[in-house]
Parts: sequence; structure tokens; C-alpha cells
Amino acid sequence: MQASNTPETFIPLRSPDSGKITTAEEAARLVRDGDTVATGGFVGIGFAEEIAVALEALYLSKDEEIEATGKPRNLTLIYAAGQGDGKERGLNHLGHEGLVRRVIGGHWGLVPKLQRLAIANRIEAYNFPQGVVSHLFR
Repeated sequence: MQASNTPETFIPLRSPDSGKITTAEEAARLVRDGDTVATGGFVGIGFAEEIAVALEALYLSKDEEIEATGKPRNLTLIYAAGQGDGKERGLNHLGHEGLVRRVIGGHWGLVPKLQRLAIANRIEAYNFPQGVVSHLFR
């Protein structure tokens, strides 16, 4: 795997012999600016909470020379069902301006942090029926 499609920036992200098991932090570092991320689960079941936490931490992490790394940024998020607790968990970890640029969701009731970004016109926001998004995944 490489960090970019351009040959001059080839950076191995993991050792080829490290196997298929990775940490949430390693998985988060695989996400690049402008990527599309699709998540699964319903409320708190089947959602990759630790990866969402790691993505948030990576985006908010401090660099010695700059205030915040702000990477990855401008993600497109696609999800079918409500994934969160209506407060802090689930997709609420991704509710930071700049982290997501576009959200295509099937249920917004449990993601108030994303709701606020959408209502403030800080992100592109689409609300499709859960079944439509589920069939899109199929």
C-alpha cells in the first residue's frame, strides 16, 4: 500500500509482513484527504467506534510546528442508519469542520455534531432513505 498514487511520494504505510490485523490508529492513518469513507452499524452496534475515535484524534492532533495537523480533511462520509448516541459517540467523532466536506446519510437523529455543521451550511449534507443507502452498499 502507498500513501499516494504518485510515484514520487511512495511511502509504505505498513510492513508487507505485518499481516492483515491493524490497530485503529494505523487504519485511521490510511485515510487520505478527500477520501470517501463508508461506515456500517446501527446506533452503537456494529460501528467501528475505535476507528472513528482514531480519525478524530488524528485530525485534532498537535504537531510541534503547527497548531493542529488537520489531516485527513475534506472527507465524504456515507452511512445508512443512525450511528451514535445522540451526544458524543459514533459519527459524532467526525463532526469537526474541515474533517468532513460532504455527508450522505440515511438517519441524522443520532449525530447532532454533523447536524450542526449541515444546518450552518459548513458541509454538503444529503438525507437519503436508509434502505436506498443500504442497497447502494450492496
